[in-house]
Amino acid sequence: MVVLLHFETQGHISALPVVKHAFLFVDFFFVLSGFVIGSSYGQRLIDGFRIREFMWLRLGRVYPLHLVMLLAFLAFEIVFAVFMPGMAGRRPFEGPFSLAAFVQSLFLLQIFFPPDATPWNGPSWSIAAEIWTYLIFALVLRYAHRWLVPIALVMIVAAPVYLANLTDRYIMVFHDGALARCLFGFALGMIGWRCAAWIESVRLSAAADQLVELAVLVATIMFVSAAGSGPLSLAAPFMFFVAVLVFARERGIVSRLLRTGPFVLLGTLSYSIYMIHGFIYYRFVNVLGKVGSRLGLDLVSSSGGHNTVGGGALFGDAMTISFLALVICLSYVSYRLIERPGQTFARGRIHRPLPPAPGAP
Repeated sequence: MVVLLHFETQGHISALPVVKHAFLFVDFFFVLSGFVIGSSYGQRLIDGFRIREFMWLRLGRVYPLHLVMLLAFLAFEIVFAVFMPGMAGRRPFEGPFSLAAFVQSLFLLQIFFPPDATPWNGPSWSIAAEIWTYLIFALVLRYAHRWLVPIALVMIVAAPVYLANLTDRYIMVFHDGALARCLFGFALGMIGWRCAAWIESVRLSAAADQLVELAVLVATIMFVSAAGSGPLSLAAPFMFFVAVLVFARERGIVSRLLRTGPFVLLGTLSYSIYMIHGFIYYRFVNVLGKVGSRLGLDLVSSSGGHNTVGGGALFGDAMTISFLALVICLSYVSYRLIERPGQTFARGRIHRPLPPAPGAP
């Protein structure tokens, strides 16, 4: 959904409210991440699993692809500086593509340095927030696990209050509040982990399980469509908290659908899709703009730093589907060549046996 949000066109897909507000699905990722990390590593950290090994494994999960994409952006910026300086209305290595911003992104520190929230590979801001959140909760689980629920509840109460007073964008923050935003969702996910056994024990009829899943799916789509970046957006993590708990039961028709091959594959590729789509988007728009200029057509328009694909609604929808298909195909390549080998390398450096982390984000 975030991919569709960033690929803005004149088409029907871009006009859907759930797509326009798809930035909220990052908060779903934060909640899900807290739930999965708690389920996969929570008890192990409580029992003494070393924090440095946990962080090494998490870095092995997210950092290799982050680094490769950062270097891809750097390579293009060098080409831009040598062959196309001054084009695209900016100079090379300035603004969000400065060398200082590169170093910040390299060390996953970009969320602490205003004013630009999304330097270089924009989506990586959430990965930076995740890494620091992993460390915070690993420390809590290792040294203060009896206080996990109270600490998480404090974060759940304090984060939306802080964000509401920080900016009129409420939950739509990327550096000035990114860590608070991530802690908010992740803490809810941790609470969900603690509630999972109780939720699993609730007995419903088969029909009720179907209805609950369908109702939560519809409610989530309606909520995202309505919330936008207004005050209601601060309730998004709570909506996603309910969704995660309901679908963790895996007893309804939606859960069965999500366990089919295509959706399992998309889940496996989700991190690659998220991390590579920004670079592909820029190159896709570059090519589309060149083709348009050769044909005398205005296929890409720029305003306020945003690109919009023109050519009408049907052309826009066709380009959206083409772009999404390209991203998925290339994400399979990046998963096989970068993401999975990175995980294997990281796990190979941990000598004690580790259980698989099902669905780990």
